[in-house]
Amino acid sequence: MYGSQFDGNAAFSGGGFMPSQSIQTPDSSFSPAKNRDVQALLPLTVKQISTAFVPGNEKSEFHVDGVDVNNVKLVGIVSNKAGRITDVTFVLDDGTGRIDCNKWFHEAVDTSEMEGISDGMYVCVHGRLKSFQGKRTLNVFSIRPVEDFNEVASHFIECIYVHLYNKKKVQAQGGATTQPQATNSMHQSFAQYSADGSKTTEEMVLEILHHPSCLAREEGANVDHMIQQLKIPRNKLMLAIENLVREGNIYSTIDDDHFKSAING
Repeated sequence: MYGSQFDGNAAFSGGGFMPSQSIQTPDSSFSPAKNRDVQALLPLTVKQISTAFVPGNEKSEFHVDGVDVNNVKLVGIVSNKAGRITDVTFVLDDGTGRIDCNKWFHEAVDTSEMEGISDGMYVCVHGRLKSFQGKRTLNVFSIRPVEDFNEVASHFIECIYVHLYNKKKVQAQGGATTQPQATNSMHQSFAQYSADGSKTTEEMVLEILHHPSCLAREEGANVDHMIQQLKIPRNKLMLAIENLVREGNIYSTIDDDHFKSAING
């Protein structure tokens, strides 16, 4: 057994609820170009990864809660960082377990990302799961420090939500027949948000992308669809989308007009 370095109390430091880091600080490291090939980006714990089912084929996807998973979001503490000319290796400890991580230097931004990372630092990591000879590792494609520790607690809440959602989705029978009704409900709710002005454009975009009908689609939501539902000009919507992409909350999928939440792909 290992000794976890994770300090759960840090997740609640600051005297009450504070806005998450993703709202406070733009993050250019999570760019659309970097996430273009992502089909599903799920928030997970290391424990979920260690217990995930992986078929015999080394190139097969991981299976968590009955869902195929390759690309994940983790939050934890960095340790054993070791740098080389071409890449950096480190261990990520999230309190539920530890996983070996590797980040290759393909571009200058990759090097600059790792220069700000040191042992003992809380980080948010996006990466691709790998399994070789029974060992599970993470090939990191984006990493950033966690400056607001409420993000640690928020990540675990996201993990719980996605776990429950996927379990329910897999167990449900005939779920596809209920999707039109759910979509209509979503249309009505966002029309109301847009009318009363109680939410920012960024929040309304996230509400659309977090709806189960959008989470279930690999391509996410189309820009024209969001414009139609929110009744706002295209330039205003694209500005909000650009902010959310910089903050690492969403990413583009099949093209520059389709976006999905980083919470569940």
